[in-house]
Amino acid sequence: CSVCGWVQTNERIPDFKRHLKTHQRACDEDAQKGWRCKGVPVGEAADYGIGAATPTYDFLGQQRVGGCMKTFSRRDALKRHLDNANVRCVG
Repeated sequence: CSVCGWVQTNERIPDFKRHLKTHQRACDEDAQKGWRCKGVPVGEAADYGIGAATPTYDFLGQQRVGGCMKTFSRRDALKRHLDNANVRCVG
């Protein structure tokens, strides 16, 4: 990999393409692309134990709560983020 120096141990092209995608994230201005920790709609906040006093934010015209808005290059990376006990994000 010319970006990070990773050396592939097999010759599978899909593995290399997947690795390259880890270096490409959606930019913050392009909210509809990529994987983003966007929380849940305000109407579902109670289902996730989020109190009414928690600040809300607008995401694509919808009021949401419980996310950090961080972007991820892959869906499994977002899932690890949400499953991490040290992270308070939901979604």
